[in-house]
Amino acid sequence: MEINFDFLKDSKYFNEQYPAAEKIYKLYTIDDYRDVISNARLLLETIVKKIFKLENLNQYYPIRDGEYRNLRNDTHYLRSEVNYPLSIMDLFDEVRRMGNAAIHDSKLEPDKKQAWHCICDLHDILVFLINSYESRDLYYIRPDIAMEAQTDEKHYFNRKSKSITTQHIRLSDHKSTKKKTNHHQNKNLKKAKYYSSIKQENKENNTQPTNIDDSNQKPENIFTKIKHFFAKK
Repeated sequence: MEINFDFLKDSKYFNEQYPAAEKIYKLYTIDDYRDVISNARLLLETIVKKIFKLENLNQYYPIRDGEYRNLRNDTHYLRSEVNYPLSIMDLFDEVRRMGNAAIHDSKLEPDKKQAWHCICDLHDILVFLINSYESRDLYYIRPDIAMEAQTDEKHYFNRKSKSITTQHIRLSDHKSTKKKTNHHQNKNLKKAKYYSSIKQENKENNTQPTNIDDSNQKPENIFTKIKHFFAKK
């Protein structure tokens, strides 16, 4: 499969990222896999800053004491402010983590497969952004990303206008898996038998219903009583 970033040349908002993206691909062709991944992370930083401008986001967003505004916090802030698909935001985190490892871990030796994976992440991020902000219909590398990142004819801005009142989930980390929760207090709920409460109670106590109303029983006929009286004698 071949890949290139020529689509950036005609981009209205992301054409400035073309030289850096093309450099990353050339590094891949000469087997410089560490620089592929580290430069992908640097390019991601410029992409995030561009998104901040497009979305008019506060670059001085609040952070916790002792923390800094870095790529990690920037991407987490984006999660809470923009209506991007989760799969796209996961690509941001993946490129960032891979880039951090390539830059800071001297013992790490990235291979061709890892470098290619990083380039594909970067490619699909840029495809999503251009499709969304410029109403293009570029192709994604991975079908799974394409399925979740599909947009309507007006693309991202139309989706965003429909979800202005939607409260975005603020994630504390890049994990996207949902924790399993048990909504039932009774763990043996599946073992319960679906009988009515009266029948089930009588069955458990092995008793018959006690509240019998005798008010509707008809009184015996006077001739019947006389017949019974002489029969006893």
